[in-house]
Amino acid sequence: MNRIFLKIINISISVSWLILVVLLLRLALKKAPKWANVLLWGIVAIRLICPFSIESAMSLIPSAETIPETVISGPRFEIRTGVGSVDDLINEYLGDHYFEGVTVPPENGFRTMSLLTVIWCIGILSLIAYASVSYWRLCRRVSTAVYYKDNIYRSENISSPFVLGIINPRIYLPFGVDGHDTQYIVAHEQAHIARKDNLWKPIGFLLLTVYWFNPLIWVAYVLFCRDIELACDESVIKNLVNEQRAQYTQTLVDCSINRTVITVCPLAFGEIGIRERVKSVMEHKKPTTLAITLTVITCISVAICFLTNPMPPRDFLMKGNNISHLEPSAIVKRILDIEDWESSNIYTNSNNFALTVDSNFNWAGSQAIRYFFSNAHTTYLAQLRVFPDEGKYVMMEPTEWVEQGRIFLLQNYLEAIKYLPQDTIREMAQADRYIIRQIDGGQPADYDRAITYCADGVQETDGWYLHLQIDPVHSDGEGYSGTGEEVIHAFYGPKQP
Repeated sequence: MNRIFLKIINISISVSWLILVVLLLRLALKKAPKWANVLLWGIVAIRLICPFSIESAMSLIPSAETIPETVISGPRFEIRTGVGSVDDLINEYLGDHYFEGVTVPPENGFRTMSLLTVIWCIGILSLIAYASVSYWRLCRRVSTAVYYKDNIYRSENISSPFVLGIINPRIYLPFGVDGHDTQYIVAHEQAHIARKDNLWKPIGFLLLTVYWFNPLIWVAYVLFCRDIELACDESVIKNLVNEQRAQYTQTLVDCSINRTVITVCPLAFGEIGIRERVKSVMEHKKPTTLAITLTVITCISVAICFLTNPMPPRDFLMKGNNISHLEPSAIVKRILDIEDWESSNIYTNSNNFALTVDSNFNWAGSQAIRYFFSNAHTTYLAQLRVFPDEGKYVMMEPTEWVEQGRIFLLQNYLEAIKYLPQDTIREMAQADRYIIRQIDGGQPADYDRAITYCADGVQETDGWYLHLQIDPVHSDGEGYSGTGEEVIHAFYGPKQP
């Protein structure tokens, strides 16, 4: 359930950018057909409903996963807004400690997300209960309604006309509405039914119940309700003369109602926004072909740019500058996510670049780790660049590659580097720097200066995964050099059973 809520949060953040754009477009498209605004809100609804989206270079959403799943699985909190300077500032501040001198327990993320998930569920249940009670009370009020004609009923318990129902919607009119007003009211409500507004509004409210924690969703729902009324008005008056429009606006004013709460139903003739609707009716002009064309192009552009996800960033934060801070499984998972590759078979080989660390086994400048993976019948080669000064990894774009040689899992290679017995190596050869190379072949018995180790430290192993050669080098003031006699061969193997 926590992961579902986290997904909802990320969708909500992505949609917030789209809502802001729609709000701006509502101001810019005042002369456009009113149905354009409803169409834009439809794009918002699609984004809210779809749990996935294709990636596109044309996407204008900064990040599709602002809060990664790692907040649940561990104490680390990291955000990916898509704005590098913001991410660096916030993530550097948070780090592994939220408060000075207080270490966050490993299960903190899970506990926090669990609490938020419970609050989210309570909010959903509260809104559903509110809508259900409101609908039930309204149904009771019109239970004594008298059949008038077609799908129209009259009731003495209501003060304003409205449409009620989803499958078989009915129009309810209060007693006392004269025949002239009835003509316009019925036309308006029938337009609602023809446009399926009696279905779209409940769907909008249902989305509101799911994303209730986002204030922009509330704004979007309120404006959506207004826009469907404006579009419906436009549909009715487009063929009316000026005198009939004046009568229509007078009917709007006579039937206006003031709503202080948001409900899932009904579609009332005189709902909120009467002043805006009257102004829209009186100033209505038939849109030109050019205006309609530009409106359609705008809506299509919004859909392309905001219904798609941005290409995932090819960089992510390092936990620390020491090689012992490597997180092999997390790095491999991030590579898989970015490359959109489901298999865990990411490999490296002995042709990898040599890595250089200082005497404390901190990264000595930028480094590169080569890896490759296969997709169908094609092998791709890429590099994981290490930038310790910037505190991040950067993945290079993959290219096709043929030569592989003997291969090893990238995760095992990263583990071999992470668990290098640093103290033992310094005791065997104190140096200013160490160059780490991956070697293909050999076994501990072949070398005088050899170490066998695993995640638990230096010890005998039943076998070995990787052979690393450690070249100690010394500074002479102008450069670095090694004796060759200090070379250490490290064999990384599995833990003892």
